[in-house]
Amino acid sequence: MPKHLSPEQQQSIAKQAISTGNISHIAQQHQVSRNTVYAQRQRALSALGDEFLSSAPDEKILFYLPVTKEFLYQMVVGLLMICKASYRDCLLFLRDVFDTELGLGTIYNIHEAACQKAASLNTSYRLESIKQSASDEIFHRNKPLLAVIDIRSRYCASLTREEQRDYDTWAIHLLDLTEKGFQPDVNISDHGAGMTAAFKDILENTEHRFDHFHLLKAGKDLVRYHRNRKESAITHLIHLMERMEKAKLKGKGHLLSTKLTRARKVAVQEDEVYQHVSTLFSWLQHDILQLTEHPPADRERLFDFVLDELSVVAKHSDRVQSFITSLSHQKESLLAASHVLNREFQSLANHFDISVQEVWDVCYVTRYGIDMLSYHNRADALALRLGPRFEELEDEVLRVMAATPRCSSMAENFNSRLRPYLDPRKSITQKSLELIRFYLNHQIFLRSQHDYLQGKSPADVLTGQPHPNWLEMLGFKRFNRLDLAA
Repeated sequence: MPKHLSPEQQQSIAKQAISTGNISHIAQQHQVSRNTVYAQRQRALSALGDEFLSSAPDEKILFYLPVTKEFLYQMVVGLLMICKASYRDCLLFLRDVFDTELGLGTIYNIHEAACQKAASLNTSYRLESIKQSASDEIFHRNKPLLAVIDIRSRYCASLTREEQRDYDTWAIHLLDLTEKGFQPDVNISDHGAGMTAAFKDILENTEHRFDHFHLLKAGKDLVRYHRNRKESAITHLIHLMERMEKAKLKGKGHLLSTKLTRARKVAVQEDEVYQHVSTLFSWLQHDILQLTEHPPADRERLFDFVLDELSVVAKHSDRVQSFITSLSHQKESLLAASHVLNREFQSLANHFDISVQEVWDVCYVTRYGIDMLSYHNRADALALRLGPRFEELEDEVLRVMAATPRCSSMAENFNSRLRPYLDPRKSITQKSLELIRFYLNHQIFLRSQHDYLQGKSPADVLTGQPHPNWLEMLGFKRFNRLDLAA
């Protein structure tokens, strides 16, 4: 426990951890480790538990539960969706907890009925309000699931199981979406050839950007690969040096001198390659592809510089050459977001009657946390230069950056929520995917750093209108203790 935390601070951390649950955000706010936040939350929960246990005996009946067939069917659907349970898990739960038997066939029929109702409800949504989308190909048992996500609301506009992911498949998929009004201003995806070609043909007025996620992942893999090679070379050198010491004692050191000399050269070379690749990739990730950086022209020069410098060590590594090829082919798309920012910043510059470079200077300041000395040093200098317009301009810059996505992280986020339902041992039908999509679109977010998402579901945010609980939308009457009191 950090000694500098007062009892009031500890209490504040505990309250926030229980109410919001965003441990990383709370830790950053209070400048403590996540373990400290977890510890405070556990202390508070333990205190609450002790209080309730002491005031409410275990044997006290809290309420009675009317169990009907409809209630059991509703529970089956809840177990399948909320708990990701299998048919047999539902069977065992009902048998062990409720002393009730339902056959596997009955559970299957309950699931099928819910799937059909969900599929019907899914088709009722219009997609005109989607302005920024992300598309992805998610694989299950070597078969692609084609997904399209609204970036702002996290609403899954489409999720289909296909045999192929070629141009024709994606084109049909997109034509179905356009019939529902799908015409985004921007779509972000990886470099899937069929998907890219279909978007360009079917959605001609949509700007297509390639995301940074996959390239940055490839870069991190490249850095890790050369770090491992460097460490292996050093380990081999140390091993040879130990053998040399033993050989010298026997007067046979000359037998290993050639190997030792070669090992030293290899270790030095691998270290140089690793340092070179690591530094250049760090510049690429943090200084070129970040939104809070320099104007497009400067980024392009830095991008070319990184390519030239990587070429220096490419002769020592085929993987570096492959990475250079990927960078070269993706340059335009990787820097597309900076050109979008530049257009928006030009409008801000005209509005505030300043140069676009000054807007970029404000953008650069926002990369620092507001509690950092670097932020205040740079912000104060800009405030002196721009006067009272600085704060308003900073807010506008932050708004523009928030509205300029550069990666398909929402598709990856949806992938992570979908993955628990995709048992690799079992096949999945399109009907099941419709129910999963319906549930994920209508389940309320438990937490979010975005105010407009807190306490709402993706469907709420997409339509701007609240909707009933997802179980009620499927035709079930949810249990309510107030009904018993009445």
